[in-house]
Formats: sequence, structure tokens, C-alpha cells
Amino acid sequence: MKATRLSLFVSSSEIREAFTLWLESLQARAIAPRTLENYRESVSGFVDFLEQHAPTLDAVQPHHIRKWLIHRQQAGVSPHTLRNAYRLPRMFWRWCLREELTTNDPFLKVEKPRVPATVKPALSPEEVEAILKACDGKHWLHLRDKALVLILLDTGLRIHEAHSLTVADASRESLLIRGKGGKQRVVFLSYQVRLALRRYLNACPYPLTDESPLWWGRHGALTLMGLKSVVRDIGERAGLKKRLGPHAFRRTFATWSLRNGIDLEQLRLLMGHSDYTVLRQYLALVEADLQHAHQQHSPLTNLQKR
Repeated sequence: MKATRLSLFVSSSEIREAFTLWLESLQARAIAPRTLENYRESVSGFVDFLEQHAPTLDAVQPHHIRKWLIHRQQAGVSPHTLRNAYRLPRMFWRWCLREELTTNDPFLKVEKPRVPATVKPALSPEEVEAILKACDGKHWLHLRDKALVLILLDTGLRIHEAHSLTVADASRESLLIRGKGGKQRVVFLSYQVRLALRRYLNACPYPLTDESPLWWGRHGALTLMGLKSVVRDIGERAGLKKRLGPHAFRRTFATWSLRNGIDLEQLRLLMGHSDYTVLRQYLALVEADLQHAHQQHSPLTNLQKR
């Protein structure tokens, strides 16, 4: 019995230590804190699971990975979350292989979970009008809400990127944004956005400096979750049928930009994507628009109506 307990203790610390070292390697690469926390949360459950089912890194087999995925399925996670339950642990495991902590790769024989090829639609012009109308008013919080909506629509910023802005950023025509994976890009603010930001800051009751956070609420500077709540509240005031999330504005920026004829490479640079994978999903929405327009306005269709 004592030998068994000792074996379990050693194996547990080996997997846990590898996980800790992996997180330290990510931190040393200066990846975004939000990304690091996402990796920590996503992979820690996988490590917990392995400690209960396999004694060492070398002992982990494909069936353990499959059991982990089944475990996550039974927890009722979404297809995208299930895909991450495979993708992020595999990232951790590849690091273990590179660092020669093990030569065993149980992921080789495990196929990644399938994710349905569905793309959430962009906001419609009517929905955007309702959102902007919900921000009407001279109260400083309404001015803040309008400025937030306009900057998200105008730039396609991720919500954590918008949250990191300072008061000094509000008067600039272009911003250097550090996005996912530490990648940098430049985004541009139209004069309408800068004007809305100036009106909001002029009305904001807090003493502000250039280094102050840009977004404020009734109880002080907004946290990231607080800024997300602001977006949700705007959607409720606008009477939208579905809950409004910050990413809806990013999808709308991409889709409307494509509809207006932006070059795909230019859009990739503005949005900070490393490749065209996600942009092709937005492009599919635009192609559906073109197909519908063709069906309505094709010369042959018009001839048949005569």
C-alpha cells in the first residue's frame, strides 16, 4: 500500500511539474496575460484528468486522450470548447516532446473533434441603427456607450484590446494594437469615432490624465467583464432578439468591409489574423449575399418575369 501511494505521488508531481514548466515557458515568451490564463484554465483540467488515469507522461496512451474528450463531451461543452480540449493539451504535449520530457505522443492516433462549419451572421443595418439609438442621450454614460459602439464598429477591435486603451489613445488617428499571441498591428480611428470619444471624455466626471484607462462606469474604471456587461446592456436596451456580445461588432466590421470591397489581405492586417482561415468564413457570408443578389437581378431571371 505504501509503495502504491508513493508511486502515485511521484507520477502526479511529474505531470504537474511539466505543466508548470510549460506555463513558465509561455510566460517567458511574453504572451498576453489573457492568453496565458486561458491556456492555464484549459489545460489544467486535462492535467488533473491524466493524474487520475496514467502514472507518467510515458504511460499516457491514445485511449486516455479519447476518455478525456468523452469526459468533456459528457460535461455538455460546445463543439468549439471540445475542439480546444484537444488543441490546447496537444500544444502542451508538443512542448513536452520538444523539451525531451517524453518521447511518447498519444495524440498521433487521436483525431481532433469536428466542429460544425457555422458562421454567426454580422449585425444587420437595422440592428446597428437600433443599437446606436439605444445610446442616444446627453448623459455621460450614454455618450460612453455610443463611443464604445462606434470604436468597435470602426476598428474591429477585440474587446480586451478596446479595454486596454487609454485616454491618450482617444485623440490619435491610428493606434498600435498588441493582439493575440503578441502580434502587433495598426488600426485607424475615423473622425466620427474621435469626436464621439471626445464628447464622452469631456462629460466624464472623473479626473483623467493621458495615462488613465479610457472606459469608466459609475463606480470607477471598468474591468474587462464590466466592459462586456456594458455591451450586453446596450443590446438589451436596443431590443435585440439575441444577446449582444462584443465579438458581434468584430464580425460586422469584417463582413461590412468585405461587402464594401476591401482587399482580403488588407482586412487580414487590420484585424490581426495570421492567416485567412477565419476571414474565409466572413467571405462565405458575403458570397451568400452575392448569390442572393444574382438570383434577384440576373438577366435570365428578369427575362423569365416578362
